[in-house]
Amino acid sequence: MLESCPLAALVVNAAGFVMFANAEACALFDGADTLNGTNVAELLAGWPLDKPDGSLVLLRSRTGETRSCNIRVSSCSGSSEPITVVWIEVGGSEKSAGFAVREANLRLRYVIEMLPQAVCVFDAKDRYVLWNQKYAELYADIAEYLTPGIPFEEILKISLAGGSIQEVVLDQNAWLSERMAKFRQVASQEERQMKDGRWLRYDDRRTPDGGAIGMRIDITSLKQREEWLRQLFEANPMPMLLCDGDSLAILEANHAALQFYGYERSVLLAKAVCDMHAEGQGEEFAARLRNLDGDCEARTVWRQRTAKGREHHVLIYVRLLHEGGDRRLLLTIADVSDRVLAEAEANRLAHHDVLTGLPNRMQFYKALDEALKPQAEDGVVVVYCLDLDGFKPVNDTFGHAAGDEVLKMAGERLLSAAAGHLVARLGGDEFAILVKTTGQADTDLAERCISAFSAPFQIKGFSNRYRRQHRHRRRKCRRRRS
Repeated sequence: MLESCPLAALVVNAAGFVMFANAEACALFDGADTLNGTNVAELLAGWPLDKPDGSLVLLRSRTGETRSCNIRVSSCSGSSEPITVVWIEVGGSEKSAGFAVREANLRLRYVIEMLPQAVCVFDAKDRYVLWNQKYAELYADIAEYLTPGIPFEEILKISLAGGSIQEVVLDQNAWLSERMAKFRQVASQEERQMKDGRWLRYDDRRTPDGGAIGMRIDITSLKQREEWLRQLFEANPMPMLLCDGDSLAILEANHAALQFYGYERSVLLAKAVCDMHAEGQGEEFAARLRNLDGDCEARTVWRQRTAKGREHHVLIYVRLLHEGGDRRLLLTIADVSDRVLAEAEANRLAHHDVLTGLPNRMQFYKALDEALKPQAEDGVVVVYCLDLDGFKPVNDTFGHAAGDEVLKMAGERLLSAAAGHLVARLGGDEFAILVKTTGQADTDLAERCISAFSAPFQIKGFSNRYRRQHRHRRRKCRRRRS
């Protein structure tokens, strides 16, 4: 019976010498052929034992090495002398290792229970090993089927067959195939919508031993915020563009941007944000964006062209965003074309005569001051001043509207005669011409201006011809050399 026992067994007499050792015992002590006659104290340190049952002692090999073992002792009666059977269960270290495994397993369970996400652990054959309470609560429909060793795919099939699966599934076979393919990847992450409107993020990663760890994260609130931001972006009445911070490629464009630029979405998303800039400005704008290290308030007025070639003046506000390790730029475009045109018109009116469009008195004197400055180039500065004789009877006879038309025509004829020199209306029927030249003075200018009035003025069917004796009058003619 002792020979077939799986435990090592020694039969020891009253003197402490081995009378019999089974094969397990011989193998335990370096494969000895026999241990008969050996003092048991040489084999087991601490013999005789303080406790006959369950003692942990050191086992000594013939080479002097020791290892722990469990000892149980039983006495045999019915023989001529007392004998003792010593049962040796090797595995002090093995038992400690098993205890360590169980302790590690328990600690792992504590850890996954502490996590705020639903967590499950699989072995190399995709079978369930561990899961926390949050996972069981999240998938209450299959919680009763969760047992260690059940395959993940089987759980999915149970959920599909019972119609209790929480996800929105249109095609069960396609869904199952896709789900398992992603699960078997080294790492996969996807977002899924539940039937009750919730959103879950599945994050599955393979472990070095071939197993897997899965996390299920409720991202419903995150998706809601994303949807709110998307609606704010899309419904914003100002054109907005989202672009890559390095390539400046357009990633997203709201409805207002599509309307403003006049492109189809696919066409606009194939462009970079600097492609719409007027010639010569795109490179400068791109350089500024790439060197941007923070938000940028719009201060520069840029010129951009739409799909139809129309030019707009815009201010561009830039917000620097970070999406993981990626750099993103959010551009808001403000069309200020009307303002720019209004400012240009206001500036023009401040320096030009409203009626004739010629430079006014202020602009004329400013130009004259510049021409007479000491640092101006050496040359001749000539000022021609003239008025229209007999202009008052035109107003009195035909009215001020007719007089205004005469002034407009007079301004046009003077511009033609002046050959590029500055012509200004000083006020009333008074005009002036500023000539700056470094060469020969234009001595024929006065005669050309007088000759310009030889033809009659046709106004609303009436004609008026200034008499020649009035045309040759020059109110003032001054020449000054600077």
